[in-house]
Amino acid sequence: MKNTVIEALLNSPHADGDKLPSVRQLMQYLHTASGTVQSALRELANRGFIYTDPGKGCFWGKRKAVELPPLKPSAQNELSEKFFADVRSGYFSLQGALPSQKELALRYRVSITRMRQFLKDIQQKGMLEREGKSRYFFPKQDERSETEILFITRSTEWGAYSPVSEREMDFLKFVYRTGAEKNLNLRLLGFNEETEQFFDRNGNTKQISEYPNVVGAIVSTLLMQKPFRILSQLQNANFPISIWWEHAALDLPKSFLKKEGWAFFNSTFGKNPGKTVGKYLLQKGIQKIEYISPYHASTWSRDRLKGLEESGLEVIPHVDGKYASPWDFRELEKDNGPKHTIDLRAKNHEKEILRSLASEASPEIPWVTVNDETAGLLLELKEEKVLAKTPYMVGFDNSVESYLLRLDSFDFNTEVLAAQMFYHLELGKNDPFKSPHLREISGKIVEK
Repeated sequence: MKNTVIEALLNSPHADGDKLPSVRQLMQYLHTASGTVQSALRELANRGFIYTDPGKGCFWGKRKAVELPPLKPSAQNELSEKFFADVRSGYFSLQGALPSQKELALRYRVSITRMRQFLKDIQQKGMLEREGKSRYFFPKQDERSETEILFITRSTEWGAYSPVSEREMDFLKFVYRTGAEKNLNLRLLGFNEETEQFFDRNGNTKQISEYPNVVGAIVSTLLMQKPFRILSQLQNANFPISIWWEHAALDLPKSFLKKEGWAFFNSTFGKNPGKTVGKYLLQKGIQKIEYISPYHASTWSRDRLKGLEESGLEVIPHVDGKYASPWDFRELEKDNGPKHTIDLRAKNHEKEILRSLASEASPEIPWVTVNDETAGLLLELKEEKVLAKTPYMVGFDNSVESYLLRLDSFDFNTEVLAAQMFYHLELGKNDPFKSPHLREISGKIVEK
């Protein structure tokens, strides 16, 4: 009899969300006992055909998930997030004193009492120091007689090293400048991924053990295709290491992140750059943009798109997923003509792809380009009359080209990246900001 009740209910006209008749009504309609009806309803519920809402009855379909409003962060958590975002962005000097408590309270729009308690709390966690009743300072390492730091980058199999991007040159410059300011002796080492060997600046092979006075290492993984090889070579080092991890966060195993004395810094990958640009545009009253990228095979291009979308902007993507960076075009053109025209051929190849992408984008809606180079090529297409018009554009990289083009662009804060990498070396195992996560350096839009 139970199966008869189930058949009758399933064959009755209904839609998801419709309320079923009461048990009493079903008993009357189907001429059966209460226990049989209730048994049939339980089986339909177990099979996912209906659900019960206590006090209201049974309904067809599945219960809708209740969407709870997001929890509002507590005032203390919100203050903490803002403070440490300022630390990551370089708003505070890691060498000098923090602003006064009054100035900090005004910046974060909290009471002096709340600000004082917050500073006291993070002091107790070892993140700040204080002398008497004077201002707070970030912790500092005691002066040491050893001042030798290894600066490790990729190199050829004979030890040659050649920076290939403006940001890489900036990093090189800021590392040397910061080292000089701290009276540190930098030892430049190249690492070749294929031979897994270290080289000095004269091309001689070296071992890490040949540098007994080294107190830390700064490592760049930019354009390393097999970065785990250099991490493995440094596994047994007995000094702190700061690594510029220029790869996707998910590619870094937690075992490395948890290594004592190691810290990984990220400035390019992740969604934060896109979110920052999105927030900036929303503040300007822009609600909708076109995203243009000829390098959408890369994680960083996809991350920037996700960040823009999560910022609340309406985003229309125009992307090509076959290539991951400008260097892909140079590799493609290596065998297609003379060596001295590789860059020109690569540029023309990229412009042809951009012509196709931009033809689908509206010139009446602002464009966000995956980097400054892309924006520059789009403007060249306009000058060549391939594109009739280009709208207001925003790029990423804050390169020299963006200043020449008067292009608003996201700055990845390479100077702060270098400063924080040195700060980690100073404190090593005592670094108060040590974390089993990538340390993302905050950037900002630079208006031109």
